[in-house]
Amino acid sequence: MKKFKFTLGRMLDYKDQLLDEEKNKLALLRKKKQEIDDHIESLLRELDKISVTMRQEQERGITAFQLLSYESQRTNIRRQIEQLKKEQALAKLEVKRQVQVVVQATQEVSKLDKLQDKQLEEYRKMVMKAEELEIEEFVSSRRIVTQSQAQE
Repeated sequence: MKKFKFTLGRMLDYKDQLLDEEKNKLALLRKKKQEIDDHIESLLRELDKISVTMRQEQERGITAFQLLSYESQRTNIRRQIEQLKKEQALAKLEVKRQVQVVVQATQEVSKLDKLQDKQLEEYRKMVMKAEELEIEEFVSSRRIVTQSQAQE
């Protein structure tokens, strides 16, 4: 009997390739979101550092210009954080959407895998049946040969 070949093998390969591509996109989106998260954390630490420095300087005595300079830095950092939080929300949404795409692609591949398993099982049953028939034919032909030799 000929070797098993999945009828939708090319489709399965294609869907597997698409799944890998979608997973790669998801990894990139997660990396982008993590970079935004890290940048926000860095800016928050910088904001805290500037605030502590400003308080220390105020206790020692500080000019109005220096105070305005610190406030300007803090305002600038807050704006950056605000902008990054918007980007963070967008990145989070993109990750969520891509997760859905990956889930759907995974389900499609899974369906094809199950179909392949089913076809392989049917193929194995056919092979077993064919082998049983061969054995029966062999046994029958041996009986005929044995009977004809016994009659002679």
